[in-house]
Amino acid sequence: MKNKIKYLAILAIIMLPLMACSDDDKSAVEPPVEEESIMPKAELRGVWMATTSEIDWPHQKYDEAEQKQYYIDYLDKFAEANVNAIFFQVRPNADAFYDSPYESWSKSITGTAGQDPGYDVLKFLIDEAHARNIEFHAWLNPYRIAMRASKDVTFSALDPKIDPALVKDYDRIRIYNPALPEVQDRIVDIVKDILNKYDVDGIHMDDYFYPDPGYYANLNDTAEYRIYGSVYATVDSFRFANVDKVIKRIHETVKDVKPGAVFSISPTSSISYNNSLYADVVKWYENQWVDILIPQVYSATGALTNTSSFNRLVNDWNQYYKTKVALMIGHYLSRVDDGTSSQFTSAQEIVDQIAIVRRQSGTHGSLLFSAKCFFDNNGHGKLGVIDALKTDVFQNPAVRPFVGRKTEAEPTPPTNVVLNGTVLTWNVSSGLTSVVYLVSEGQTKAKIATITASNTYAISEKGKYFVTTVNRDNVESEISNEVAYN
Repeated sequence: MKNKIKYLAILAIIMLPLMACSDDDKSAVEPPVEEESIMPKAELRGVWMATTSEIDWPHQKYDEAEQKQYYIDYLDKFAEANVNAIFFQVRPNADAFYDSPYESWSKSITGTAGQDPGYDVLKFLIDEAHARNIEFHAWLNPYRIAMRASKDVTFSALDPKIDPALVKDYDRIRIYNPALPEVQDRIVDIVKDILNKYDVDGIHMDDYFYPDPGYYANLNDTAEYRIYGSVYATVDSFRFANVDKVIKRIHETVKDVKPGAVFSISPTSSISYNNSLYADVVKWYENQWVDILIPQVYSATGALTNTSSFNRLVNDWNQYYKTKVALMIGHYLSRVDDGTSSQFTSAQEIVDQIAIVRRQSGTHGSLLFSAKCFFDNNGHGKLGVIDALKTDVFQNPAVRPFVGRKTEAEPTPPTNVVLNGTVLTWNVSSGLTSVVYLVSEGQTKAKIATITASNTYAISEKGKYFVTTVNRDNVESEISNEVAYN
């Protein structure tokens, strides 16, 4: 890393010897980061915002002004905690949070399915996030249309834009039939529509592919296998191939239509259990059909010998990091103090988990489920999880890692970095974001003081300062000259 090499030369002259540091006993067995750097590791800090059942938003707020303000309140809380990415569920159940030719407006926006809310919801969500330097990833479920408690419960009426011939009903779930070429085309076209209309930073999917085995007694796809599966030796290989085609084509669509965006998937934490959903996650990873994998590692920390512990699962996923696909980890923030676990009883569980992720050589960040925890004062807030993010693990801002494809010119470093009293100023090229670093007195590691669209920064702490720039691809420039505030 050129920034690292350049700055190490500076440190050799102006800084004290590297101070000893220690790890907590709980995760000392985790593999260390391969290289020690004086620059903080680039890190995506994401939050899942779920709209299915209005879990996070708009949460029964159907007035336009009220729901807009509620979203802004979320963003303000994210910004306070130095969250730098949102994964927002824009299509939870074959319904849309935007004007779609394929599916109707979501009932969750106005309280009435198919009703136009009178404003461009998705554009508003994206613009407000970008105004705060927060990325916006559009999260959609590819197949799910509706859920029900049991087969004795009637599904709600099918969206009039959806052809019933494309649909498959099971005991607890209604889905688009994954075996049909028309469905595969439709899902890809839906992704293409979003990419063409909106300035999203990514397309995201979670672990809903073929139904979970608990949702059906029989997949009932003998007819489809007979018509479309003659080249496959088994019905299982046919099912895997149906999902593979969609994943591969979505990745190609992202690259062709909006190459600066990324395609991410958050599978279940068990690599083998994903196979029961006919999701060959390892194949997608090895063939680089995704840009980011974010396994939902929702178990508690424990020993590496415990195959279901957070530590062991993260370690297992980390073995794949040598490919060009980025690995990030999903954390079950909502589980803290929800009464279901004797281990998720304090903020320290999440603090420890993020520390473990950071120590892995191949990880690039963490995602938290779900956003409502930032408002939950009776549970998570009381236990101090969000406070711990703001004052501990996410205390300083982070540069997002470069993932995917380069579409922008290489960022040029700031010039003429000058300290006038307590105000730092510099020159920066148009379209670039500036990152101000501080090496505090007596320290040898830099931390980020601010990430800003401005070219000035009011200093309040003694130490040495330098500045970089970051472009839209999250590629960072070389460092500027350094100035000292004593």
